[in-house]
Amino acid sequence: MNGFVKLCGLTRSSDVRLAVEAGADALGFVFWPKSPRHVTAKQVGAWDIPSDRLKVGVFVDQPVEAVQEIFDSAGLSLVQLHGSEDADYIRRLNRPAWKALHLDRCPENPETLPVEALLMDSGTVEMPGGTGIEVDLARAAAFVAQIPAKVLLAGGLKADTVGRAIHAVRPYGVDVSSGIETAPGIKHPEQLAEFVRQARKAFASLSPQSKPIS
Repeated sequence: MNGFVKLCGLTRSSDVRLAVEAGADALGFVFWPKSPRHVTAKQVGAWDIPSDRLKVGVFVDQPVEAVQEIFDSAGLSLVQLHGSEDADYIRRLNRPAWKALHLDRCPENPETLPVEALLMDSGTVEMPGGTGIEVDLARAAAFVAQIPAKVLLAGGLKADTVGRAIHAVRPYGVDVSSGIETAPGIKHPEQLAEFVRQARKAFASLSPQSKPIS
């Protein structure tokens, strides 16, 4: 696997098509009502997305039953949790999940959470993701090096910075939202495609011993 690339905060069918054409492994959709990138299950369920691409739903401290209903009706592949959701919440959810973490607000032993991967992001209390704030790469690299779980890197990534970030952190994959936008939820076609190209290039250039494990 030549690295993992997720494009998040998609709100329009035209951008979904661009993400698929660019070769993104996963497409992210925000179901948190307070987000400027908020979409509905009806919208996402109507978009034509190939079955080999992951459909990721982003949630923030929402009731388990509500998340399950959206997951099923939108045909999601997994959920990405950006709030204070703990292991008990994730078990009750009973759906494939990723958990977003912040370096300044990281729980103890995050690798024990019952999730398929962790996402290192730079969210604030008011805006859990999509802030465009860059993650401290040195701290993120130290975190990835000591955690046996798969870790995706997000937070302030752009086409011209993602390569440097991948080489510095050696993550399993990368995730971008605001870094490929002209406005919240509105993706820039050239920036979107270039982000995927630069990420693929950087992952391919990693030495074999440091490549992400698929």
